[in-house]
Amino acid sequence: MKTGIIAILAMMLCFGCEQAQDSPSTITDPQQLLGDWRLINPASSFKTTLSVGIDQPSGGTVSGIYSLKFTGDAAVNTYITTALLVNSATGSIDVSAITTTKVAGSPDAMLFEQSYYTKLKAATRYELTSPNTLRLYSGSSTSDRLIFEKLN
Repeated sequence: MKTGIIAILAMMLCFGCEQAQDSPSTITDPQQLLGDWRLINPASSFKTTLSVGIDQPSGGTVSGIYSLKFTGDAAVNTYITTALLVNSATGSIDVSAITTTKVAGSPDAMLFEQSYYTKLKAATRYELTSPNTLRLYSGSSTSDRLIFEKLN
């Protein structure tokens, strides 16, 4: 009887420690952010990219990143901004104002682009769920996140 109870408790302990599929482990090394990314969610027919580099004027170095430079192509325009790395352990960031080119496009493209810029500017946290998947969160709902796939 004791052996059976111990076996059941041991199994419960093992299964209790298993990580849930919906809560991926995160990579906290900010160097993994560096590179080129492609937006995969929200899904769109408009090519949207994000290139992450070190913002040199801030004094950041590869080993001690303080500020990141975000550049890329949105649905119509190109953009640039910086993101202060507040806490790499928690993925906390503070994105500055976004500067863009001013090319006009179709109403759908401009609407998608504006939504993208709004979410990017509002991002307060990043999460690397794998070396090839980056999530930027601007709120608590799934519609408040941008998901990117690494290109290089």
